[in-house]
This record gives sequence, C-alpha cells and structure tokens, in this order.
Amino acid sequence: MLNKTSNSKAQEAAEDVFFGQIVIIWARWFLIAAGAVIALWSATDENQLILAILVLVVLMGMNFFVHGRYITGQPVNKFLLLFANLIDVAVITSMVLFWPGQKGLDSNFFILYYPILLAWALVFSPEITIFFSLITLAVYAAACLLGSDTQFVLSITGFETLVARLVTLGAMGGLGTYYYRRQRDSLRALTARPLPAFFK
Repeated sequence: MLNKTSNSKAQEAAEDVFFGQIVIIWARWFLIAAGAVIALWSATDENQLILAILVLVVLMGMNFFVHGRYITGQPVNKFLLLFANLIDVAVITSMVLFWPGQKGLDSNFFILYYPILLAWALVFSPEITIFFSLITLAVYAAACLLGSDTQFVLSITGFETLVARLVTLGAMGGLGTYYYRRQRDSLRALTARPLPAFFK
C-alpha cells in the first residue's frame, strides 16, 4: 500500500512537470516582456540599452528552445526546467544588484520574481517549491543588502519595505502550491464520486 502511494505521488509529480511546462513557458514570456519594458524604460545610455537587449535575447533563446520542444511533443525534463528557472533568478538578481540608477532595494526589477515563483508553485512539488522559494528570497535579500546603502536597508523604512517584499514573494509560492494541490484533490474526489442519476 505504501509503495502504491509512493508510486502515485511520483506519477503525479511527473505529470505536473509534463503538463505544467506550458505554465512556466508563458510565465517566462511575461517575464521577458515585463523585463523589456522596465529595462528599456529605465535605460539612460547606449551601454544599458545594449546590455538589456543581450540579456533579453539570451532569455528569449532559452524559452524558444523549451517552447519549441513542448510544441513538438518532446518537452524538456525536470532538471532542465530547474536549470532554466535558476538562470532566470540569477538574471533578475543581477539586474537588481547591478542595474545603474536602480540598485538593491530601489530596483523595480524585483517584480519579475513573482511570475517565476507562481509558475514554479503550479508545476513542481511543494518540497521543491519551498526550496526554490527560499533560494529566491535569500538571493533577493542579499542583493538588496549588497546593492543598497546598508544603513538604509537596516533602517525602519528600508527594513519594512524589504520584509513586505519577502513576505509577498514567499506568499506567491505558498498560495500557488496550495491552490493547485487543492484543485487537484477536489477534482480527484469529484471523479471518484459516483455520478448522479441525472447524468447517467
């Protein structure tokens, strides 16, 4: 019985990754679009513009590959998805940390974490989602501390802002995980219940 339950959970996790890849793919397209708007809007010279375009081209190339594999019926495996999402987090964090004029806590690029965390929560198991969310929160907090004036970050206003962002980012992953699993459990219970005579 225990083995059967374990196999069932493993199968569900594999199905989530297989069928849920499209969620991550579209989340990344939204991430690219939003990142392009913010980067192009805030660019103040040619070097920033070139850097923004290069970063966007890399992200688009990765997503074209994953999207193309999905369309042709050969979706990528879990580990490649993990790697791609970690690259997304690294790119966003580097923009938070190094983008001229908007560094650390002053950066608006932190909003790009939200679609990634939500998509992650809707596809991967709660254990992996929690681990990924904690990594994301840790690197963002570190970027704020390294990219901003430390005294400002540790002041009442800066600390409240940082904590509020970390709480909402963490809640995005947690609520996405809870909602998706709740919906799946409800659907399973509904399909296990006998149909009313009206539908027979």
